Amino acid sequence: MAIKIAVANQKGGVGKTTTAVNLADALKHFNYKVLFIDLDPQHNSTSTYGAVIEDENTIVDVLKKDCTAKEAIQETPLGDIIAGDDLLSTEESYFNSQKARERILRTQLKTVEDDYDFIVMDTPPNLGIYMVNALTAADGCIIPIKAEQYAIDGLGLLIQTVNEVIELLNEDLRIYGVLLTCYDARNGLDVGIKEALPEVGNQKGFKTFNTQIRVSQDVKKSQAIRDSIDDEGNVVVSNRSLFDNFKGSNAAVDYVNFTKEVLEVING
Repeated sequence: MAIKIAVANQKGGVGKTTTAVNLADALKHFNYKVLFIDLDPQHNSTSTYGAVIEDENTIVDVLKKDCTAKEAIQETPLGDIIAGDDLLSTEESYFNSQKARERILRTQLKTVEDDYDFIVMDTPPNLGIYMVNALTAADGCIIPIKAEQYAIDGLGLLIQTVNEVIELLNEDLRIYGVLLTCYDARNGLDVGIKEALPEVGNQKGFKTFNTQIRVSQDVKKSQAIRDSIDDEGNVVVSNRSLFDNFKGSNAAVDYVNFTKEVLEVING
């Protein structure tokens, strides 16, 4: 049965989607079978995977039970994905009106959880129904934050939400840890946040990963690789894997080390 991981933070711009994508990709490079699920209405990870939204089953169809999770999986060069959808924004009120609304995704994943080693879920930057669905379905969550005081200040609300999900919906949910992203060791403020974070974790009840994800332009370069057109005019989806295109970059090294830590936490 797949280990299900939600990558979550209600604050945007913290490297949440980048972390989710590269965690899934690193696990794939470690020879695990991985399914990615895009629950973010912005669906940036869907674009990175090169998945299709139009005329295809997406996460909206899965949540509305118009198809099974298995019927929504797309195979791409980066890996298997259930694509996100613009309709997540407009359909939120619909899902909020449903019975057992917090458990929809958990129920739907039963059709695929035996086919994968890991299911990685990218969540929206808010504490709404989609994040709660991901946390209810998950075995553990990872919280990426930037090295800034506001990010630390906002951790309390997210930890409270996670604890409420544990109490009311998913007693097996664990906080795998908080990951510091966009880190610059030359910046004294970043270093100060890094040094302060473990103590904050002791107070609020979370572990801090030893790995920090350093600032790297290679992440953006990898995400910006364009698809090509073959001789017959068909779109050829490019492989935007950070590890295949920029395997020696700081970000690639850091995400590999981070993924090893995640595996240690899960297996420990």
